[in-house]
Amino acid sequence: MTGRRILQVEGSPPLDAILIGPLALPAGTVVALITFSAAVLASLWWQWRGKPVEKWLWLITLSALAGARLAFVLRYPEQYSGLLAMLDIRDGGWWWPGALAALPVAILSLWRRPALRLALLSSAAVALMALAISLATLRAMTPEPVPMPDITLENLQGTPIPLTQVAQGPTLINLWATWCPPCRREMPVLASAQSRYPNVRFVLANQGETASAVRDYLIQADLHFDLPLLDPSMALGQHAGNGGLPLTLLLDGDGNELARHFGPLSRASLHHLLTTHLDDPRP
Repeated sequence: MTGRRILQVEGSPPLDAILIGPLALPAGTVVALITFSAAVLASLWWQWRGKPVEKWLWLITLSALAGARLAFVLRYPEQYSGLLAMLDIRDGGWWWPGALAALPVAILSLWRRPALRLALLSSAAVALMALAISLATLRAMTPEPVPMPDITLENLQGTPIPLTQVAQGPTLINLWATWCPPCRREMPVLASAQSRYPNVRFVLANQGETASAVRDYLIQADLHFDLPLLDPSMALGQHAGNGGLPLTLLLDGDGNELARHFGPLSRASLHHLLTTHLDDPRP
């Protein structure tokens, strides 16, 4: 033992993205699509038997999604600049207890359509079974935690920077690239967050691009980061086991991975990530 801290994963963070050919989708989105598809297939079977329930399944599903989104927005209203930002679900901002908003719709559908109760309940059971199988499969696909190798990044001047040197205290590591539209969309959020969360170190680890490409982009976009670093061999992405960008890793003060987020961050989803897993992201 040399006494040098090694960054490692504490527990097994869930698989955050699933690759479908060249496309990387958030794992939660894939699970939701599988669950809803199972419900639709069950409803089509009942429709073939003369019991149309698809309309009610749509109403219940949309009510659950609207409730989960509204609950998330109401938790962090100060993080949204306006109505359009609140409606932009690309940030992955859902608070799933809010999905209980679908319960009154489900009860109403069962009460108003007694002839469809069996069809509705069985379709819901199929959806729940698909959800359980999907989550179990996702858990089985989650790799075992392994120590993060002693990765060395580079600053824009080409100086080697060991990751252990910059990851002192709570650290957010963002894997990104200039050619990635979702990455570019979240860059202003991360840049402004440096001053709003001074207790957190923000490390921007560009994946596989040259210093000149990164520097030119930051100048053109008028963005300033304290730690814009290069990962020319994409070692961080390989260790994370993720084929898509952007990917955000949150480490605690001991270098343990607390959480990860696949996809672009908004002010609200970043605030949720930090305040959920860190005791004191602000001074």
